[in-house]
Amino acid sequence: MRLHALDVRVKLVCFVAIMVAVITLSHPLWTTALLAGLLAALAAAGTPLRGLRGVIEPLVPVLVLVVAVTLVTGGRSTAPDHAGVLIAAGPMTATVAGLLVGLNLVARILVMVVATYAVTISTPVDDLLVVMATLRAPTWLSILVTTAISAIPTMARKKDLIIDAQRARGARVRNSGPIGRITAVIPLMVPLITGSILMAENLAIALTNRGYGARTSMTMLRKLRLRRSDLVVLTLVLAVVAVLVWLRFARGYGRL
Repeated sequence: MRLHALDVRVKLVCFVAIMVAVITLSHPLWTTALLAGLLAALAAAGTPLRGLRGVIEPLVPVLVLVVAVTLVTGGRSTAPDHAGVLIAAGPMTATVAGLLVGLNLVARILVMVVATYAVTISTPVDDLLVVMATLRAPTWLSILVTTAISAIPTMARKKDLIIDAQRARGARVRNSGPIGRITAVIPLMVPLITGSILMAENLAIALTNRGYGARTSMTMLRKLRLRRSDLVVLTLVLAVVAVLVWLRFARGYGRL
């Protein structure tokens, strides 16, 4: 079953269920197992995972900082073997519990990133409009949300075009060091912001020319219908999440 072929409502419910599961688990081994299972399921569903590298790479410094902070600030654990001290340097003490908490936070962030990436690349904006219309959301809110989501890949392409244009003119876009990277962002943000303002102005003109606001309700080209494959995937995901929640609270598994 291809992820792109799933009903958008099923994908959103599965996304929420995965978020519940990842928040429930507090042990890094269980959260990492959930991450591995999610990646395996996406690979089996034919989801292209090459784009994950570009999403995760900018987060690496943040993930390292999360582990470093939780390592010295400590963490709560019910297991006595997690109270051991790894490194003690003056007032700062790195504990096993702090390390496990940091690793679990990293695994949680990765699960959320992978799940969000999967839903984003496999869900057309039109399907989100249909869902919001089915939920009787205000028209302006539906247009606002879908326009913001569709603008993300557009701005990413504009950023790449600006970088290529500046590099062709001899600009040093990829400076090394934190200060160099910050200064390299400034000439990138100016044309990106002005381009986004121009794009928003053109969008407003296009909406006005097409009579936006004349109707208070949206019309749908097609209606969403659940198929048997959608129900199978939904039942399977909810069953797995229910088992994880039951193991966590009834049996104590997945708890730090």
